[in-house]
Amino acid sequence: MLHSAQWALHPAPLAVSPALPSALRLTALALAAHSTAEAGGAELEALTRQCGQPPQQLEDLLDQLVRARLVTTWHHHHDSDEVRWELPAHSPPSEGVTQEAGG
Repeated sequence: MLHSAQWALHPAPLAVSPALPSALRLTALALAAHSTAEAGGAELEALTRQCGQPPQQLEDLLDQLVRARLVTTWHHHHDSDEVRWELPAHSPPSEGVTQEAGG
């Protein structure tokens, strides 16, 4: 949680536009809490709980973060049930990303 509070005050490693849907901003906040400057990872169960989303919706939100260029790539490692992601060298504010149905 300390990382989340720090990120909320100083938006790094993910700079998220306030124009993004709230579910997407919350997902970015959860990722930031589990990230270094370049990458991050967390158990799927922990992320779904922190984001308040079922696994399928979380995957959709992660895809949206990739399209918004806030996350370079992500992968769910089924053997360990861990989600890993990579962050771009810099995270530009994203505009115009729409929330998909169900979120």
